Amino acid sequence: MRKLGYVMLCAFAFIIIGCGNGAKKELNRMLVELADKDQTIDSKDWAQLTEYIERNKARFKDFYADGQLDSKAVEEYISDYFENRRPPKEIKFVGIGGKELSFKIYLERSGSMAPYDSRNGDGSFRSAIMALQNNLPGKASVDSIGEKGYTDFRQIFDNVLNKTGDDQVSILVTDMIYSVKDMEGVNPQKVFAEVQQMINAVFKDEVKHKSMLVVRMMGSYNGAYYAYDNSVHQFNGRRPYYIIMVGSNENIARLTTDQSLRTFAEIEQLRGYDNMCLFTVDDIYEPYYSLLLSNKDIRGRFSPEHGQGYQIKSLESVEVDKNSGDVQLALAVDLSKMFIDSRYLTNKDNYRVVTDDDIKIKEIRPIEKQDITPAQKKYLGTATHLFILTAPSISHEQDVDIKLLNTLPGWVGSGSTDNDLVPDRQSTFALRYLLGGIYESYKRNAADEPTYFEMKLKLDR
Repeated sequence: MRKLGYVMLCAFAFIIIGCGNGAKKELNRMLVELADKDQTIDSKDWAQLTEYIERNKARFKDFYADGQLDSKAVEEYISDYFENRRPPKEIKFVGIGGKELSFKIYLERSGSMAPYDSRNGDGSFRSAIMALQNNLPGKASVDSIGEKGYTDFRQIFDNVLNKTGDDQVSILVTDMIYSVKDMEGVNPQKVFAEVQQMINAVFKDEVKHKSMLVVRMMGSYNGAYYAYDNSVHQFNGRRPYYIIMVGSNENIARLTTDQSLRTFAEIEQLRGYDNMCLFTVDDIYEPYYSLLLSNKDIRGRFSPEHGQGYQIKSLESVEVDKNSGDVQLALAVDLSKMFIDSRYLTNKDNYRVVTDDDIKIKEIRPIEKQDITPAQKKYLGTATHLFILTAPSISHEQDVDIKLLNTLPGWVGSGSTDNDLVPDRQSTFALRYLLGGIYESYKRNAADEPTYFEMKLKLDR
């Protein structure tokens, strides 16, 4: 009877620890080492795991079909393994099973780009471009694009948006100044109209599948500046230029979550970085988040719903604090690994809380040393910030949906000019028409209100 019980136990536990199978025990050890903390299997992790499986192919017959490794079977095994651990965890897979990403850098060659790389400049432009190239995995091709006398953005954006393949990322370096052929004497309104025509022609169905990151950089500019009417002006000082990245929604998210690509993703560390905005129709990110059970900012009483492990998303028996007469909760969130400016991420006005009661975000602050207590460390996971949520009370059971809105940032309007006859240090001619029009194209193709991510909680009194 005892022997029969042991056999039954082995059959039940086989998917978790591989009873009697040393190779699977070693695989499980590797899984914990690679994914227990960040809850992610990226391309580097995957290569290490599959190399081990291939070396022990005879021990992993369940992972093979017709002699080929079945990636889905391996993914299911990994997911089941972590779901059955205590506490259970949900694993994300990033860049698994696809081809290696290839990168193509396009340098706009209009005449107004040369002064950024002048010998009299501070070298920040060349430094940023070299940093981009050096941080790319493998080799990247570099091409010039456009014409010297004017900027054909229809051709340029058609290349970087519509002709970027599923396993490619295109990078465009440009001053984003929209100009037409034979500019002399042209009315600015004609330029603005052509901007809209270009956007209508190029930004169609592909925006549903591809995201576009626009990074505003500042670099020294020493040389001739060509205004909208083709008049030439000398300008010496710092001026904005732009780095634009285009790839599939999955690949743009992968650039910041795949450890093998993370160095490349540290955009805010580039010399001359000023700001950025990400155009996408999807909730492109899925950050880690969990409610804390104890913190100096918590007010009121509550209990976590049973069976959640260390990632708390549901509370019950929520009562107001007797002294303050309200409820205050601490939500730990991982705001790293995103192509979103840190100032945008931590501005509570960029979030919307959708729920029945009057629940608001009081504050978003970085996690401090005093927040990382032994009792709460397990709930913090990979979180970097605390969202302090406040409410007069919780009147009944309700879902709480916290959304980071995908809005056109204010710097696009403040950094745009309709007249560049006197060039300055902040403005780009027609920028609000160009980026504003592109944003509207993405917004029209979104299934709902454009957001970058959503966090779902449940509260009950």
